[in-house]
Amino acid sequence: MTRAVPILAAALVLACGACAAVPDAAADVPADVSTAHQCFFVSQINGYSEAPDGPNGRDRLYVRTGVNDRWLLEPFAGCPNLNWANNIALNTRSFTTLCTGETAELLVPSGISGGGADRCTARVLGKVSVPR
Repeated sequence: MTRAVPILAAALVLACGACAAVPDAAADVPADVSTAHQCFFVSQINGYSEAPDGPNGRDRLYVRTGVNDRWLLEPFAGCPNLNWANNIALNTRSFTTLCTGETAELLVPSGISGGGADRCTARVLGKVSVPR
């Protein structure tokens, strides 16, 4: 019975590590980006462009879903070759929509010709507000 206490304590420490606070992405979002819960159809994506870097130089990108509809996405970790990619793909694990706060997998061609694609998980930070 005395061996169970250290094992239980170790399990609790590991479980609490999983409860570590995740940085609040909304605190780092530009003023022109709405973080309200909104969604877009993945099939409506018609382009992407580079966005200003986030805090600490984190890469960001805009995804276009209409003439005036852009969404701000940010990879969780560095995404190799994102700044130089001529094209990217978005793997949403067969979901038809993607909403604020959800994640998708970016597929960025590797810098080596014929080398496949780098995979990066990115979160949708919000929809860019377009002045009318």
